[in-house]
Amino acid sequence: MSRIDALKNISSKKLSLLKSLLSSSHLNVFIKDIMGLSNKTKDDETHLKAAIDWLCKAQDITGCGGVAGGYNFTSGWREPYPETTGYIISTFLNYYKIINVKEYFDRALRMGDWEIDVQLSSGGVLGGVGINDKPVVFNTGQVIIGWTALFNETKDEKYLEAAVRAADWLLRVQDEDGKWTNYTYENIPHNYHTRVAWPILTVYEITKEDKYKFAAEKNIKWTMSFVNNKGWFSQMAFKLNDNPLTHTIAYTLRGLLESSFYLDNAFKEEILKVVKNASENIISKYSLQNSNLDKIFLPGTLDENWDLTDKYSCLTGDAQLAIIWLKLYEIDKNTIFKDAAINLIEFLKSMQNLKSKNHGINGAIPGSFPIWGKYQTWAYPNWATKFFADALILKKNMKE
Repeated sequence: MSRIDALKNISSKKLSLLKSLLSSSHLNVFIKDIMGLSNKTKDDETHLKAAIDWLCKAQDITGCGGVAGGYNFTSGWREPYPETTGYIISTFLNYYKIINVKEYFDRALRMGDWEIDVQLSSGGVLGGVGINDKPVVFNTGQVIIGWTALFNETKDEKYLEAAVRAADWLLRVQDEDGKWTNYTYENIPHNYHTRVAWPILTVYEITKEDKYKFAAEKNIKWTMSFVNNKGWFSQMAFKLNDNPLTHTIAYTLRGLLESSFYLDNAFKEEILKVVKNASENIISKYSLQNSNLDKIFLPGTLDENWDLTDKYSCLTGDAQLAIIWLKLYEIDKNTIFKDAAINLIEFLKSMQNLKSKNHGINGAIPGSFPIWGKYQTWAYPNWATKFFADALILKKNMKE
């Protein structure tokens, strides 16, 4: 591309964005964020219902059973996203268990069936939004989460067969030392692939085949070799030498936490100690145990000292961390984790617009606050709303 063509392309993008901001619903969001205003919050049930309703719209808009990748100011609704549809399945199953409305169970089934329809012959799952022929390790793991959840609920063998095919592909492409280098983002190994080890362990739990446990343990051990005394892992980012988003930090910690429940006690305790250490450092750094909501603002990315000065927050990462901390509270009843999680959830509730007439915005969680932040800029990714709903469901089910 010539320099002139590149400049034309940039100008075209700016013009498209400018046109999109002329929409009253988009302009309202922009004005609110530039003024630092938040939305009025309501009870958890209202916010949860709005989030689920938005995810339903995101599924309906595709017409195929998969869930649209999200809503963008300039391009509108995105194509269905195999990766995130996979783990949204569990969200709908959990919501169904709360309100006992079969619609949500049926929606989860349609998601799982669509995932089977688009699964590659190798067993891998498509990478990226839309339909293509490139399998990706991380995406494959996330869909296994949905398939094993569906099998556990329905005992329908087709979901287990799909999960086993996917897990077998992951084992075939795994490096000898437990990491994944091929079929990965940027073709580099990532510490957040612990969220691939976790779904492999869900296959092990059903099949009792040791090869799955062995493969998952290898990845967890490889990942644990990167941790320092502050609970920091050096390869959590999408790209080498970048500071990781709270999104991928939380992926790493959640994968470790969930995997620990399937592992032997000594290794389990070692993992829990690391996850707690990382969490305590984040919480103390940003005063998240303080009830003053004005102090709650996690930078979008963090460095090895759990520090950074980003002027935006990655709301997806905020929701994911709230989930981790609620789970840690359930383990040892340390109220630091509970208070921090609830404060983050309240902050996220204030980011959810419940009055917009735009169906792409109403009930959704933005990628960033402010909306022009560097993570999923000008967009509402479906996974941000999914993790927000998960946090609310977990809080509702939390045992005191």
